[in-house]
Amino acid sequence: MAILASRTSRPVRWRRNLRAACFWLALALGTSAVAKELAGPLFYLLAIPPFALAIREAVRALGARSSGIVAERVTDKLSAALGPEYVVLTEYPPRDGGAVVPIIVVGPSGISAIEPLGEDAKYGCYNDGWHRVDPQGLHHLADSPSRRAREDATRVRTDISGGGHIRTKVDAYVLIERGIGDDCASSTVPVVCGVEALADRLRSRAPRSEASARHVQAVADALTRPLAVAS
Repeated sequence: MAILASRTSRPVRWRRNLRAACFWLALALGTSAVAKELAGPLFYLLAIPPFALAIREAVRALGARSSGIVAERVTDKLSAALGPEYVVLTEYPPRDGGAVVPIIVVGPSGISAIEPLGEDAKYGCYNDGWHRVDPQGLHHLADSPSRRAREDATRVRTDISGGGHIRTKVDAYVLIERGIGDDCASSTVPVVCGVEALADRLRSRAPRSEASARHVQAVADALTRPLAVAS
């Protein structure tokens, strides 16, 4: 069964943040120049807000680039492990305009939203409360990977439903790519260690009755193509 195996273009989310940082930095420098030439020293205070925004966007760009690299790496490994029957999308932008979904897998066994953790570390959790086990002790994660995965699955399902696939289910997974899962049994979504283990789990699921190359292609199209607008 041969279907579309190509992916979306490489992630560029960090570039948007970088462009925003450059814009705010230019505005801050321009404001400072005007204050120097035409106004008094107090007008330098006007350069503080855009300078602060430039720093914020630069930090976001670094974070987005780091998470994008992990998503790219996992996507490459998953695509190779799953084969041409599956479509793997990287950094999918949901139509609600919120944060991107790192990885979506569309295949004969269904649709899955994947939240990858790329650090070589030991992770543990209790329900949606996650921590990393460091030599110095437990480091609690401010943002819960299982909650993100669950919410992303809901957002992806909404987009697929908007494309006409109302009854399609989207599963959520947390993937610990390189590290170890320590007592993650209580997680609100399945936690899998290793890309190969995740690929095996996805392949081992019983194919649904509607699973076909045409169906997988249709679901992938519902995510990657704009919705038709009635005129």
